[in-house]
Amino acid sequence: MIEGLSVQYPVKDCCLALNVPRSGYYQWQKAPPSARALEERELSQELEKLFKENRGRYGSPRMTRALREKGYKVGKNRVARLMRERKLAARKKRAFRPKTTRSITVAVPNQIADLEALAPDQIWVSDITYVATAEGWVYLAIILDLFSRPSGWLETQRKPRC
Repeated sequence: MIEGLSVQYPVKDCCLALNVPRSGYYQWQKAPPSARALEERELSQELEKLFKENRGRYGSPRMTRALREKGYKVGKNRVARLMRERKLAARKKRAFRPKTTRSITVAVPNQIADLEALAPDQIWVSDITYVATAEGWVYLAIILDLFSRPSGWLETQRKPRC
């Protein structure tokens, strides 16, 4: 704190205001880094190395596990703090976007546009889709008999949306 304030005010005034002896401040400033500080410096370097090796995908829980496997004795909160101080945030997982298995550039023309179902079990149509649920993705398959639908229903369903 005194270091930050000493830019605007003399060290003497800062020490006096904070009730710290000047000799103690200067002694603290010249002291060698503690064992904890040295350990954290080494740990930080290992954190950054692991973070780059895993392409920024590891968050603090996985990073803690990886460090423990390498023999470091670290806690999850310490790793989280060190990552936060170094602005190492795991990349978020992208949302799942279902893709079709075939990628065709030209749509197949409607082969039943001219047909009309005059009785049940003559023309069946189907479609599938993906539905997101709390437990994961569910596939929904729909099969319809066109005889049970009003005439012209299929054409109204296939109109492109603008």
